[in-house]
Amino acid sequence: MRPLHRPSPTMGRELRSCEAAVAYDLVVVGGGIAGASLAKRMAESGARVVVIERETEFRDRIRGECLVPWGVGEARQLGVADVLQNCSNELRWVQLSIDGQVAMKRDLPATTPQSAGMWGFYHPQAQEALLRAAAKAGAEVRRGATVRRIVPGAKPKVEVAQDNGNAEELEGRLVAYCAGRNPALRTELGFEPRRDAIPLLLSGIWVKELPAEVDTSVAYLANDLTNGSVSALFSQPDGKARAYFGFHQQKCERIQGEASFARFREEFERGAQDTIPFGASKPCGPLASFECADVWVDHPYRGGVALVGDAAASSDPCWGQGLSLALRDARVLSEELLGNKDYAAAGERYAHRHDQHYGTIHTVSGWFHDIYQRLGPEAEARRDRALPLLAQDPTRFPDHLYSGPDLPMAADARARFFGEC
Repeated sequence: MRPLHRPSPTMGRELRSCEAAVAYDLVVVGGGIAGASLAKRMAESGARVVVIERETEFRDRIRGECLVPWGVGEARQLGVADVLQNCSNELRWVQLSIDGQVAMKRDLPATTPQSAGMWGFYHPQAQEALLRAAAKAGAEVRRGATVRRIVPGAKPKVEVAQDNGNAEELEGRLVAYCAGRNPALRTELGFEPRRDAIPLLLSGIWVKELPAEVDTSVAYLANDLTNGSVSALFSQPDGKARAYFGFHQQKCERIQGEASFARFREEFERGAQDTIPFGASKPCGPLASFECADVWVDHPYRGGVALVGDAAASSDPCWGQGLSLALRDARVLSEELLGNKDYAAAGERYAHRHDQHYGTIHTVSGWFHDIYQRLGPEAEARRDRALPLLAQDPTRFPDHLYSGPDLPMAADARARFFGEC
């Protein structure tokens, strides 16, 4: 066991209530999809890992619940595919409808480099399964614990408070901050978030008692170009599904709370225009709406702290890339840490690679927003030019949202997608 670190009395930011910091190779703040997956892989490889998770029981907070094919590939490489697959429903087909007409029905395993469909799962169940797997692999898991602050440095430290009031300081060779969207300590750590100005909201609800017409092997997507809205339905195990409706606020008032389910159904069905069976489905979870704008940090590593998953970059949820990006971050960071005894150098390399893969997804999802959701005369002219060409030649679609950021991108990819060449 490593010798415990005794903080110097001259270090004013050290935790005063503790005489010594407990040392780990990796301190993971946040035991969600990214944090638990990272902890599992590192612990399996012999690293001393601790996971700090605030929630004693995960609950439905309406997060991403459909893993696209490239994310399935990431799960396989990361060693968590079996865990996720055990609580998933495979969606072999994706059906895209535009203004009430089915424009595409695609066999994903037959047409993606990963030979995979989408996986639909209930987020809290997946979190629990991954965190159990991390503990089984040897990671120490502390639940009901709150991180008060993180002190960067050559040996970064984390001040942790338990629900019982006890406080402790943990020291790591690296801290992975996996605390979700807009985490409280990100700015304090010196990271400067950037954000897009996409004026959409995405509402979501967990539903049961789906109509018999729902094909549980199909991921349903429907765009209403007039209103810039999107309706989506992703089946999960046990006869449940996650339904989403994305909308412009000037076209639809915010949909929020149990009393708004009837309006959610109305708006969802209006946008889907009979291309997605919804019927008399009933809610079995909360209903809420969230901003769709990307929020990200350039080079998410500094001072022994790496931002991972949504803490590094929260992607516009309309395009379903968040889970895949979280797993990609966990895979890349673990690869760098396992391949380099110098954790600081590994953190720098991770941040560089993160900027590359997130940058590709951010760029391409922005193009899709311009085609399918942006409003106004310029957007309408773009669609009038692009959509007939896309219908004639599907190779004009950049496939990175299904096949992943490693897919080569031609210099004229945007021009071909927009029908400019």
